Amino acid sequence: MKLFIHGVPDTGYMWQPLIQALGLEKDAYSAPTMPGFDGATPPGFAATKEAYLQWLVGTLDETARAHGPVDLVGHDWGAPLCAMAAQMRPDAIRTWTVVNAVPEPTYEWHSLARTWQTPVLGELFMALGSTEKFRKQLTAAGMPPDIAAHEAPRIDSHMKRAILKLYRSAKNPAEWQSDFSEVAGRGLVLWGEDDPFVPIKFGKRFCDRWSIPLVQEAGVGHWGNCERPDAFAAHLQQHWAAQA
Repeated sequence: MKLFIHGVPDTGYMWQPLIQALGLEKDAYSAPTMPGFDGATPPGFAATKEAYLQWLVGTLDETARAHGPVDLVGHDWGAPLCAMAAQMRPDAIRTWTVVNAVPEPTYEWHSLARTWQTPVLGELFMALGSTEKFRKQLTAAGMPPDIAAHEAPRIDSHMKRAILKLYRSAKNPAEWQSDFSEVAGRGLVLWGEDDPFVPIKFGKRFCDRWSIPLVQEAGVGHWGNCERPDAFAAHLQQHWAAQA
């Protein structure tokens, strides 16, 4: 079973180009949308990085119980969540892959993240945002127009609140420093080289530290798995085949 975890400000839909390129049948994968990104957060859900990690570990455990060890794939915020979940539940995964983000303790937040992390300023940014404005911003940042057209309307009041809570819980990336040596041999990092949010130097530092392969895809940005799904599918298939 393949388990795909999206990032911010996305939903599970953003994986569709890659899933189609992989030729996966519906019973061969799961691409859930994180709590708060598809409506109101569940009662008592804090929408912090710890809460989302707990949610993912639970989702991973449930998937592994039903289908056996999982091929776990995460993008953007889903990437550090997946890396941490793989480290916490090594028996529940067969492989893990992260795309354009890593739990790197030296990471420095991009300007938009810092805006979201700032009280009042973050709320003002969200209040001034509209579906059309978000669609244009996503497209300008490299998301394919058809994906942006689907995702932008989902950035509603629930998702906005969840994003602010998530980013404010994660001001210090060093808090997620961990030991990935046990799962490094089953890991892969994929990176669109033209990412305007997460420079590739952070991916290189993480991969050098833990001896994890880093595959760089030139000419694509943060959403390279949507921009060039055939290439990213080939990288994944090679990685999965190597672990057979």
